[in-house]
Amino acid sequence: MTATAALVVMAQFVFSDYLSPVGFALSLVWAGLHLGGSLWHYRRWRLSQGKARILTRSRFRRLARRSVWGSGISGALWGASCLFMQDAPPLDQYIVALAVASIMSGSVTTLGALRYAAYAFQTAGMLPWAVFFAVQGGVHWTLAILAAVYWVPMTLSVRRVNATYREAIVARGAQARLSRHLARLREEWLTVASVTDAVALFDAQNRLILWNRAMETLLSAVPSLGMGFEAFLTLAPWQRTPLAEGTIGQWSADFAVGDGRYMQSILAQRGAWRVLCHRDVSALKARELSLDAERARAVRADRAKSTFLATMSHELRTPLNAIMGFSEVIRDGHVSDPRRIANYAGDIHQSAAHLLAIINDILDIARIENAEIVLHRAPIPMAELVAETARISSGQARRLGVTVHARGGEDWPLIIGDRTRLAQAICNFLSNAVKVSQSGQIVQMTARISEEGRYLLTVRDTGPGIPPERLPDLFRPFATFDDRDAYRAAGERGTGLGLAITKDLLDAHGIAISIETQVGTGTSVTLDFTPCIELPRDAEPGDL
Repeated sequence: MTATAALVVMAQFVFSDYLSPVGFALSLVWAGLHLGGSLWHYRRWRLSQGKARILTRSRFRRLARRSVWGSGISGALWGASCLFMQDAPPLDQYIVALAVASIMSGSVTTLGALRYAAYAFQTAGMLPWAVFFAVQGGVHWTLAILAAVYWVPMTLSVRRVNATYREAIVARGAQARLSRHLARLREEWLTVASVTDAVALFDAQNRLILWNRAMETLLSAVPSLGMGFEAFLTLAPWQRTPLAEGTIGQWSADFAVGDGRYMQSILAQRGAWRVLCHRDVSALKARELSLDAERARAVRADRAKSTFLATMSHELRTPLNAIMGFSEVIRDGHVSDPRRIANYAGDIHQSAAHLLAIINDILDIARIENAEIVLHRAPIPMAELVAETARISSGQARRLGVTVHARGGEDWPLIIGDRTRLAQAICNFLSNAVKVSQSGQIVQMTARISEEGRYLLTVRDTGPGIPPERLPDLFRPFATFDDRDAYRAAGERGTGLGLAITKDLLDAHGIAISIETQVGTGTSVTLDFTPCIELPRDAEPGDL
């Protein structure tokens, strides 16, 4: 715009006849300076378009100083145009003055962003013309006064335009910050909405401003925007009060929901903002509990191994010592009485039989644990199995003065199982019942069909019963009563392996064991043979 106005004024000089050759040459220089300055500014602008430079505060100040100096020089060139109008007619003077005034007015908007540059341009351009008209005197005084007066509203306009620029820049900056904030909130929302954890965000005033669908599904009620932090915690029924207290940094705790699930609550605080996260850790907790149970089982197994070895050493050493002691007495001829020798031989035989029973039981346990025992399954009449096991136990019962009553099984279908192993298991229960019974007492074994259609075999004694605290260890190897209990009182000595073997044999057949006992009254052991029942070919499982 400045170059165009300079060319218009130059044309006025060219077609005028009041310039001397020197004045005309100076006017050409004047126009060339305008044109060169415009081209230089245009080139600088084009070069700056391809560079993305950060406008720092120091660089802005440097550019502002350059703009003030450049605007002042440009305004001084326009003010110097009055030097060529000394001999010009008044009309030509008015035309050039109006052109300069138009340029000054345009600077209000073009230079309004840098008001000091606009002040320098207007002052350097208007002041020479005001002085020029004042020197002319006469009617030109009016133009001088108008030029001075015109400078005042232009200055006020520059201030107003500059304020408008500033407001626009502030508004644009606020809009950019708002756009960045909204974009960040959008990214945060997309992140929060995509996670499977339940997440809620609270502002500096502890008001709820954001939550995802997972949180809404988890809580007992739908949260509301702006609700307080403490009120929000009441929507989580498993939550405890310590979470509501002021927490700096990060806090987490696990809670049992009550339906077998576990929740982990995480509270993170940064500044005054809080993020609350609820995470379902049921699977992790289940694995943790499983590992704890496995660890406890391993500890118990290790302890049982140590106990097994200690007990085994004692159980094997005792009959061996008896065998060696009695045999040495006989060998060295310390006893000559045939009856005493026969008694010692009987003790040796009894100790050897006991040692053989221990070894057989240990071998049975080893085979069972190594899955080396093969069950020879075949149909078995239950009545015959009841009678057979009662007959096997009758010798021990007569020796202790105990009566064994066995009945039932005639109305049972055939059962499928290993006859030898089932008889061994039932005889173990009968033997234990006989051992704990006093002379003259009765041990009952009954095979019956329950009202629910279960096929049950019950062995009941009237012995001292089993203390409740001993029941968990009943089927553990070497879990025998001590010398004060009925086993020792009856003079019968067990290895403590029989019930452990019995349980493994019955488990292999799928037979469940249930025990009812009361101290001082007796014990009742019930075996559920329902899984071993052989159905008739025309019967269905539901007919049992």
